[in-house]
Amino acid sequence: MSRAQDNRKFAFLVLCVICIAAIVIYGWWTLRLRRSPAVTPQPLPVESAKPSSNAPAPGASRPAPVATTQPPSSPKPKNESEPGKLAAPPKPEAKPALLYFRANALGENYGKVAVAPLNNLDQRQYAADLFCDRVDFSGGNGVCLHADRGSLTTHYAIGFNDQMKQVWSFKLNGLPSRVRLSPSGRLAAITIFLVGQSYTSLNFATQTMIVYAATGQVLVDNLENFSVTRNGAEFKAKDFNFWGVTFAQDENHFYATLWTAGDTYLVAANLAQRTAQVVHDNVECPALSPDNTRIAFKQRRVGGLLEGRRITWHLTVLDLKTGSETPLGENRSVDDQVEWLDNDHILYALSENEKGSSASTDIWALPATANGTPELLLKGGFSPAVVRLSALPTRR
Repeated sequence: MSRAQDNRKFAFLVLCVICIAAIVIYGWWTLRLRRSPAVTPQPLPVESAKPSSNAPAPGASRPAPVATTQPPSSPKPKNESEPGKLAAPPKPEAKPALLYFRANALGENYGKVAVAPLNNLDQRQYAADLFCDRVDFSGGNGVCLHADRGSLTTHYAIGFNDQMKQVWSFKLNGLPSRVRLSPSGRLAAITIFLVGQSYTSLNFATQTMIVYAATGQVLVDNLENFSVTRNGAEFKAKDFNFWGVTFAQDENHFYATLWTAGDTYLVAANLAQRTAQVVHDNVECPALSPDNTRIAFKQRRVGGLLEGRRITWHLTVLDLKTGSETPLGENRSVDDQVEWLDNDHILYALSENEKGSSASTDIWALPATANGTPELLLKGGFSPAVVRLSALPTRR
């Protein structure tokens, strides 16, 4: 074998030894790293809970403690009641419901729109220059029926906002009678007398329209253009008159009074379809409860000959599911479209004296039950409108 071949064999042998040594050293280093203890972060200190006054007696089993920690950078809440526990965020202060009404106590504010919290009715605010015969308010919109009593009396519907500032107005063709807004405040129903002075006369005509409360734009010019059915058949007469609209929660459906030939009926109407159907007799000025299950209304009664055939109205509640009527515990005649205070009470206005001759009126509250007793809610008020700032629970 030549010398050159011997050198190449020697070099190859040296290279193999170096590679084997590198493999052995790498394996040794890897094994050393795996056998070294792992480095883990130390847990944050946990504050011990305060002893409870309701701690179990000695010998009794104790539940395992649960600790809550905060990162070191998080500041400790100021109102923390126990170490290691985050205090609950403060609850927002509940806003009271409001009562809008016409100020009806004799004096400088007589006839103005007023508003007060229902839990503090003495804290009243009066509109600067908004005078109304009738008023209603809901969802940030209000509608006022106003009489301008100059040399020639004219009447207007006026829209206003929650600052009691006028937004729109248009002239009415008759004497203001009723106004009622839908629950959201999107729609308003307005009733006026075209002939005569009150419902006590059989010689009268009404016009009931529906408008957008925010703009005053007319949506329905007259409910007399609706198609009406009774017992599944068409019901139609030339002397139809409608009044006392009350909206359901969905605002497409509403109830109203229909008068014809000396009789009154409760109709259930569909705004989109422009239809209505008779659902009950002898109902005037209906008001639908917040849970949409009952109608409070005034029921007409005519006295005998010795009483001069005097007409009076008695408050009654109709159960829409059963059709049963419940006369309420108010013995005075109430010629008004009542307002529901909540699902169990109604509001209405009466003259401040028993004869009913005073120009000043008071607002009364009455349980919607047979044996309820009327209670004076607010002196010097008329046309109450309750603004509920939260949904009412459904009555079961």
